[in-house]
Amino acid sequence: MRRGAKVVLSWGSALALILVLFPSTLRPQEAGKGNLIGFIYAQDGSTPVEGAVVMVKNLTTGTVAESPKSDALGVFKFQSLGAGLYALGVRSDKGSYNSQDFFGVMADQTSKISIALNVYDPAAASAASAVIKEQREKGEAYIGKVVKYTPETKEAEVLVEIGLLQAEDRIHVKGQATDFYMDTRGLKAYGIKAKRVLSGHNANLRTSKACEPGDFVYIVCKRGVPPFFLAPLGIAAIVAGATPLVAIYEEEPVSQFKIK
Repeated sequence: MRRGAKVVLSWGSALALILVLFPSTLRPQEAGKGNLIGFIYAQDGSTPVEGAVVMVKNLTTGTVAESPKSDALGVFKFQSLGAGLYALGVRSDKGSYNSQDFFGVMADQTSKISIALNVYDPAAASAASAVIKEQREKGEAYIGKVVKYTPETKEAEVLVEIGLLQAEDRIHVKGQATDFYMDTRGLKAYGIKAKRVLSGHNANLRTSKACEPGDFVYIVCKRGVPPFFLAPLGIAAIVAGATPLVAIYEEEPVSQFKIK
């Protein structure tokens, strides 16, 4: 989100203060492992969230770890995490948040991230809950169908019948002659760029392959990784400081749902 720029500008001085006050907490405890330190902010991108717990999951090993509660400055930290690619979720006294982002941990280094807790509006929260419940039970959640496809622009118009479709969601388009997975990019509603489209509305998106009217559209968990929480309050978005993923993996981790 654009307000995340505030986090980027203040990150250096805030982190320097932490390094001075807590230097010993940032040293790797075991060879070949790394640390993680970060801030949790409210939706405005500047108000610290105290008492939140960050959950991280190593996408290769499946190992899940929890941080101690964030302090009054919104600071949380992990020690001795295995090097690799991670997903995260946040649990707070106001609700739980799912991550749509991944971050990397490097061996013998301290990774630094900043997280903003973006709250869903009531309609989106209800829709997201229904989608995630079906994802956890079946691996995919039906959301709607293709009503129009334009070959010249490779753009599909999708009627969202159940739940919601979000920008960068991974979808499965399936029909009699269609069967492919793709990450949603360039999501629009009524010709305007949109972050999410709720049920009862049409979404427009560019597809990686051709599809046909009547093809079914399913949401799969982000890159095949199940979310931490069944009924999240919103999205825990990484807005600054994540280690570039290319430094961790040259290829995307294999999905447990066999998604390619």
